[in-house]
Amino acid sequence: MIHDDTPNFVRACMHNPCEDNAMSDYGRRARRANDAPTVLLQGRVSPRARADVRQAAEASGVTMSYYLEALITKLVEDFGGMPLVDPPARDRANQLDLPEEAATRAA
Repeated sequence: MIHDDTPNFVRACMHNPCEDNAMSDYGRRARRANDAPTVLLQGRVSPRARADVRQAAEASGVTMSYYLEALITKLVEDFGGMPLVDPPARDRANQLDLPEEAATRAA
């Protein structure tokens, strides 16, 4: 619950995670044209990955969203599509090995 004496910083960060020593610089960085259609792309990443993207976006003078879109565009142009990555390592100690047909029938 927000009270009238709640600091503005807390109000600003309640629904959007942010750092206590960083103010938003929205509006000061390059971004796409106002009429360009966009869709939400959302996913959880490690704090290190987020920091790396933030640092690269700041160095480029663009928003994190614009940076990610430009990176995706560059990868597609350079490789003819998005490169594939290895799946995450599985926890073999807590995983049952099921035949692929069992997974197909369950789906």
